[in-house]
Amino acid sequence: MPTNTLPQCRTIGRLAKEAGVHVETIRFYERRGLLRRPPAPPSGWRTYDDSAVWILHYIKLGRQLGFTLAELRKLLTQVGSGRRFCTSVQAAYRDKIRFLDQKITQMKSMRCELKSALAACIRRSATGDCPIANRCSSQPIPISQIAHRRTQ
Repeated sequence: MPTNTLPQCRTIGRLAKEAGVHVETIRFYERRGLLRRPPAPPSGWRTYDDSAVWILHYIKLGRQLGFTLAELRKLLTQVGSGRRFCTSVQAAYRDKIRFLDQKITQMKSMRCELKSALAACIRRSATGDCPIANRCSSQPIPISQIAHRRTQ
């Protein structure tokens, strides 16, 4: 059976369905410069080729991996440049991994701090002395005063 190698043209609705996004998402990406808006033909129906599907899948993958639209737009400028595109993507992935490593370290520290604060809160809650509230003030404040201040 012969395969159809001709590029497919599709309306925005068909493109959205094929890529698994909403029509408004496509328009948003066009406004942001991530996807080229095709010129309007005399018939009035804009059509998108196969590259639009690839770009939408690329954006979805990039977003799932934590890339911002600005980062993806920058990478998309390299599409079609062969090895330079691959090198740019590899560098972006390395940068994203470093960023995530920093975030993980930061979040582990926050988790440790939260666990300590919770343990202190549990230990001292019977006395009405809230160590979390006390960390926010230079002098100890009873919980009853905090609740009263909030409702005034």
